[in-house]
Order: sequence, then structure tokens, then C-alpha cells
Amino acid sequence: MEEQFLALENKWMNAWKNKDEKICTAIIADDFTLTSSLSTGELMTKAQWLAAIPNYNCISLKFDKIKVRVYGQTAIVNSWYHQEANANGKDWTGNFLMTDIWVNKDNNWQVVARHASWLGKQ
Repeated sequence: MEEQFLALENKWMNAWKNKDEKICTAIIADDFTLTSSLSTGELMTKAQWLAAIPNYNCISLKFDKIKVRVYGQTAIVNSWYHQEANANGKDWTGNFLMTDIWVNKDNNWQVVARHASWLGKQ
């Protein structure tokens, strides 16, 4: 299962990097929410996440490792992730620990929630 979800995570983040809104729209569930240690304390919706894509410039990204746990039609994916990126003139380069929740809807995995914690530039 780890290979399958690593492929999904890479597909999503590479679509974000390449500003491919069509792929991002397909991967992200309509009721998606993002919680981030870099946010203002508000949950970000799918619409807000998609609208923010043009403001990001991702230079590189990689998943260092992932842990996958599947419970029926739900998967919890913990990932240790690194990116070189900036958003709205701010440096977003660093290491992150992320938790993504994926749900299998009609034989199609979509992410319904992400929590991202910035671990620093280490």
C-alpha cells in the first residue's frame, strides 16, 4: 500500500508544483480541509487551496518516507516531506511532517484532509 499512496502523494504534489489545477481538483475531495502550522489558524477549503496555487512557486519536492494505515475505505498517510518553495514572497522551504486522510469514493482515492507541521529548514 505504501507504493500506491506514495504515487498518489507525488502525483498531487507534482500537480501543485506544475500548477496543474485539473489534477489537483480531481485528487482533492470537495469537502477537503487543510490545517497547517504556517496558517493563520483557519481551516483552508478546497476552493481556497486551489485559488492559492498561482501564489506558490515550488522549485523542488521530495517525500523522505511515508507510513500508511488503511481502515476499509479510509487511509491515513503520514509523510516526512521536504520542499524548496515560496508563497507570496515568503520562503516556504523546509521539512514538514504531514498527515493526509484519503477516502476511497467509487473506487477512486481522494484526499479529504491534510495536517502539515513545519519542522524547520534542517
